[in-house]
Amino acid sequence: MRRGLALAGALALSLARAARADDADAISVRVSLDRDSARIHEQVLLSVEVTHPVDARASWEPPPFDGFWAERLSTRALPDAPNGLHRTEFRRALFPTRTGKVPIARSKLVVASGEGGNERDVPVPGASLHVEPLPDGVPPDVLVGQLELYLTTSSDQVRLGKSLSLTLELAGEANVWDAPPPALDALLGPDVELFPEPPRLSIGENAGRATTRRTFRYALVPARAGRLELAPIEVPYFDPRRGELAVARSQALAFDVVDEGGAAPQRPAAEPPSRAPRLDPRVWLLALVIATAAGAVLLLRRRRGARSQGESPQPSARAAFDAARAARGTRDFAALLARAVRVGIGARHRLDAQALTAADLAGKLDDREALELLSALDQVRFAGRPADEDALLERARAYLGL
Repeated sequence: MRRGLALAGALALSLARAARADDADAISVRVSLDRDSARIHEQVLLSVEVTHPVDARASWEPPPFDGFWAERLSTRALPDAPNGLHRTEFRRALFPTRTGKVPIARSKLVVASGEGGNERDVPVPGASLHVEPLPDGVPPDVLVGQLELYLTTSSDQVRLGKSLSLTLELAGEANVWDAPPPALDALLGPDVELFPEPPRLSIGENAGRATTRRTFRYALVPARAGRLELAPIEVPYFDPRRGELAVARSQALAFDVVDEGGAAPQRPAAEPPSRAPRLDPRVWLLALVIATAAGAVLLLRRRRGARSQGESPQPSARAAFDAARAARGTRDFAALLARAVRVGIGARHRLDAQALTAADLAGKLDDREALELLSALDQVRFAGRPADEDALLERARAYLGL
């Protein structure tokens, strides 16, 4: 009896070892790049595809990626292989930082399988990429990759002595983290004082590629009343698809600086008359009417100022929506419609939505309709997706209640 149990145990152990050997043989790894060569700083996708049994769980320990700026992309479950095994893909967006043949070192997978979760290492082969320099005549510090530029202000109007928020965004598939701050001082001139915030960098993903965004935000304090204008800002970049320099250009901006102090200009003092002239009672009545009207206007202005609590008034949702509708078919359509939606968010939630990023708004608001609409517009703006402009306009119209 004991001998039979021992034989059964040995057989079970042998079968378990054979199963583990079969599982090990069933695990395969394929490393690939989406191209054999690229320009320096151009985005390249690295794929590590693992075929494994159903009960195996794999994690990838990537190499150090010397010679690359690497950004992690989401891990994906691919359709099962024809033999029924599962497929998992680990991905990185790589931006080469030097030219020549740049190797990608070997790495490993840590695979756990079975109920016990026994772990073992599976080697992952390396790869290499041929990196070409930028063409002659192209500045070595130019950004590389598809790029768009957006420039917005928190309002079209600001009171003298108050601040206005200005946001500049560089977005696309380029190495935007290398972008220097734009020279806004020269464009705005001495009539505006500029207070920059630390720039922000965010990395997203669209259509399997990394989308990068660098945001520069400023507080503008005008020194005089009147209309101030900011000419379009231009940022050159190298377009790898066309193999030549291109320019990302923003729209021109203008805003009004309003002096609501009501101070009258000083006039030279006149010699006092020897005696006060006698006034007609009708003149007194007219003066009383004028004083009453002036008081009403001043009270209205003070109420508006108290309502804004020192912030710049927001443009109307109707005006912002009409501006977006008029820009249909242009590259400014999505940005203008997003601005209109932000006006609606500001009116509904009583905050300055123009000065906040989509991530900031998602952390502050429970407004799924607005956040989904802004996300759809961001995909049009930053990822170059084709837009169903009529559908987007109808969604914005419904949200704004127009």
